[in-house]
Amino acid sequence: MRHEQIRELLQAKPFRPFTIHLPEGRAVPVTHHDFALVSPDGRTLVAYDQDGTMNIVDVMLIASIHLGPPPAPPTTPSSTIPTTNGPQ
Repeated sequence: MRHEQIRELLQAKPFRPFTIHLPEGRAVPVTHHDFALVSPDGRTLVAYDQDGTMNIVDVMLIASIHLGPPPAPPTTPSSTIPTTNGPQ
């Protein structure tokens, strides 16, 4: 895996969550772009889980990356039409 690919995933607009799969079967989820960082030399990735657990990964050992679904489009409040309960 190339570190440029991971940087592209982290900088994508809109961000899509992804899971890094390692050869030993471990999976490292990256749920937000602020939760992961590639080292300046591109060899190491540090990713935090939602609970604050830190994962340190050798980028060259990444077997595959699975992209999550694209983010849902923003919802707009539906306009409500006042209803009447018949003649008053």
